[in-house]
This record gives sequence, C-alpha cells and structure tokens, in this order.
Amino acid sequence: MILQIDAGNSRIKWRVLDGTAAVFQGNQPTASVLAGEPLRLPAVAGLRLAQLSSVAGDTVVANLSRQLREQYRIDLHVAKVSAQVGAVSCGYSVPEKLGVDRWMAVLAVFQKTGRASVVVDAGSAVTIDLITEDGVHHGGYIVPGIKLLQQSLWKGTDQVKVDQLACTNMLGPGVSTDEAVTRGCTLMLVALIERLAAEHSADLIITGGDALLLKPQLATQVDYYADLVLDGLSVEGVSYGLGAD
Repeated sequence: MILQIDAGNSRIKWRVLDGTAAVFQGNQPTASVLAGEPLRLPAVAGLRLAQLSSVAGDTVVANLSRQLREQYRIDLHVAKVSAQVGAVSCGYSVPEKLGVDRWMAVLAVFQKTGRASVVVDAGSAVTIDLITEDGVHHGGYIVPGIKLLQQSLWKGTDQVKVDQLACTNMLGPGVSTDEAVTRGCTLMLVALIERLAAEHSADLIITGGDALLLKPQLATQVDYYADLVLDGLSVEGVSYGLGAD
C-alpha cells in the first residue's frame, strides 16, 4: 500500500494505492494540518510508503512526517523538482524554483499522452504550463484563481460581495452582482486558457478544484483529470527527499 498526498494552498488531497487502484481517498483543508490536526486517514494495514507533493510550507511537511512516523512507522518522501525526469526536461533555468505541483502535473500529462500539451491546474491560483511533444517543458503562467479574483473585488470595493461560485453559462451578462463578478472572473481565465491553447496548437488538459467550473466554458476540446498531481508522484524517476519533523 502506498499513501500519496497533494498538499495545496487551500486543500490537502490524499489517496491510498493498492497497486494502481485507489482503495481509500479523501481531502481536508490545509489549514487543519497547519493547526496541528492529523491527516484524516482510515486504519490502513500494510502501508509501506508515503509520497508527498507540497506547496503548503515546512510546517505541513513536518506535521505530516511526524504523524506518519508515529502512526505507521514510515518516513515521508517529499517530491522535488529536477532538471530531467525520463524524456521530460524542466523549462526553468533554476528547476527548484518551479512549483512541485506544476512539475508533477506536467510529468503525469506527458506519461499519459506523450503529446504537446497546455496543462492547466485551476486551484487557488491558476497555473498553465506548456510542454512539447518531445517532452520539453517551456515554463508557463500563474494568475489568480477565481476565488482570489473575487476576493480582490471584495477588498477593493464596499459593495461588491460574492458568496459562492455558480456553474452556469458564463457568456450571458450577470443580472446580479454575484453573477456579474463570477462570470467576469471566470471569462478572464477562459480567455487566457483559450488563447494559449490556440497559440500553441496543443492538447488542452485541465485539473484542480475549479476545473469542472471552467471546463464547460471552454470552446475548445479539453481533457479533465482529477488527480494529476497525485498521478505525477507515481512517475518513474521522480526525485524525493525525506520529510523532517
């Protein structure tokens, strides 16, 4: 049994693999682990390895490492960005500066498709990475996600308040402040994604917490994968270090 963890800025996702099949999975707010709560794992017999992709900071890594040593007597293996994994080369001049979640997603996409791709991870921030059919990562783009765009309006105005996202047709003008903000923020991201997909004539792949909100709005063919970052942890050749508590 292998435990794989994706610690993002807002949420932590995890799954337990038996071979290639996920037998348990779950998620919880990253803030809960930052506050010292354990990862909410079931009793898993035979857990032999734990792998982590984290952009959530050292405290999360330390807390997870401590829990796994105490609960399962295993070390936490923390994924790192490297210059090359198999046929895939990192586009950053200093690979360590690339977010490990982006690297895991790129590796997973290339393993799945072996094609030129625009890889979109729609989370708290939206990251967009470009990879060629030869496995050359050309870097990418980072912009605020939908909720961060909304929050910028909350902080900058007295009257614009939006409580939730709505997955509807975003092309029609909003007839309430909620609709106007949600549709405007969503279409800003849609326009960026569609422009890059057209510019690079590549497959469009999307993942992340807001992926299913964005996907229906895109006018181009897009493939959705729920767990690209976790999938990247399984790619042969990924570099790992040991988490410390």
